[in-house]
Amino acid sequence: MNPITRFQSTYMSYADRLAEWMYGFIMVAVMVGIIGGYSEVLLESDLGYVRWSLTVVLVVMTFGVNIVWGIIDGYAVVYGGLVDRADQEEILEALKKDRSNRELRDKVLDSLDDASTTYLSDEEKEKLVDRLIDAAPETPERYQFTKEDRNTLIAIASCDILAVIPVIIPYLLFGFGTFPTMLSRLIAALALGYIAYRFAEHTGRRKWVMAGAWVVLILVIMAVTYYFGW
Repeated sequence: MNPITRFQSTYMSYADRLAEWMYGFIMVAVMVGIIGGYSEVLLESDLGYVRWSLTVVLVVMTFGVNIVWGIIDGYAVVYGGLVDRADQEEILEALKKDRSNRELRDKVLDSLDDASTTYLSDEEKEKLVDRLIDAAPETPERYQFTKEDRNTLIAIASCDILAVIPVIIPYLLFGFGTFPTMLSRLIAALALGYIAYRFAEHTGRRKWVMAGAWVVLILVIMAVTYYFGW
């Protein structure tokens, strides 16, 4: 496992990593489609500085959009988790005073990951709630943004940011034209097809059908955005 994957897997689940890479590739695919179409108009002017300017626009816009979205998404996930934790601890604190409150006990059960409680009997679930009530700390007045939260944010944002690189490399290597445009589309489509394949593989769906559908979808998206960019 390479250092980047190791870091991401430390702070994100496998499903979350797949989802974030998917978001990243979709966003950069749309941006490259728009800029690719826009470039055709500018290149008709045949000015010497246009190609250099387009490259700067490509790098700034694709990285800019994905960096901003990655940070926003990271903060949303981290603070969403803090809100869920705060709500959970408030409920547990209330249950310390009244363990028989059925409504609050059901809320605790609902908040648990289904995958971790599905196979438990009702009696075992009730015992689990009692253990959580006993183990719950006093509700703090303020929830701190920890080092682990920071690393989670970085891990999430890194997926979105790194997704930019393979999609824009053809333009950086070959400039703007038909070949880099087609190569960029192919890279984005194959990347998203692979992610769809992995999703399908873990959920018992038809892997190649899912992958093929996503490849076609991204090729269409990039073609459409290219047209409107034009």
